Amino acid sequence: MSEPADDRPPAESMRTFGPEYAEDLTLRNGSCARLRLVRPSDKQHLVAGLARLSPHSRYLRFFTDKEDLSDAELRYFTEVDGESHFAMGVVALDEDGREGEGLGIGRFICLPTEPEVAEPALAILDSMQGQGLGGRLMLRLIAAATERGVQRFRCDFLAVNRSMAELLRDVAPEVEFVTDGPIVTAEFPLPTLRADEPMESAPTMEPLSRWFELAAVQVGELRRKIEEQGEELLEGWRELQQQVRARVLDGGDDS
Repeated sequence: MSEPADDRPPAESMRTFGPEYAEDLTLRNGSCARLRLVRPSDKQHLVAGLARLSPHSRYLRFFTDKEDLSDAELRYFTEVDGESHFAMGVVALDEDGREGEGLGIGRFICLPTEPEVAEPALAILDSMQGQGLGGRLMLRLIAAATERGVQRFRCDFLAVNRSMAELLRDVAPEVEFVTDGPIVTAEFPLPTLRADEPMESAPTMEPLSRWFELAAVQVGELRRKIEEQGEELLEGWRELQQQVRARVLDGGDDS
């Protein structure tokens, strides 16, 4: 008897990062973990992980210090299509290979008007920082993105921090910047990575994952200030930027 036909598109049926993907790894502290795609059944993992994040980390990831998510938010974060919204999680493994608590999550969301561009995000439990999870997750996230036709990542950071731009140029030399008031949008092409890129390559991704974390800190702090002080802060920044541009166009000051 012939095998039943696979009605998925050829490119999708041949993907490495599909529903069955799972990859076990050993962390720097000797513990074991598993990388796999996020499932609708992972809602409780997300709830528990959010509770274990520090208030500061919760604000940076979700722009709120609340300790729980609404049902709609849980559905949004876990019931993803795996295409325009892709999410991969890291879960702990016990000695018998059984999955335990969630340790981190990475995702990218394609822009509706530019499907070849996606906004990435990473979140690692505070207690698991320094184990290399960010770099390892970034390694697979980029490979999954390119597998889906994503060509560039885009993210934001504060314009006042020039060192952020310099750091990103170091890890992504082809980055392009666009400034809008206090926010700089950075966009850069994704490196070419195989779906089975050796985990030894993960350390090269750690600076990039760290950059995303720093960018989240910057934009999170800006949003916090705007919430506390109102739109006057943003308007004042824009007026200052206009004054600086005017002075540049006039040839600078007369001193």
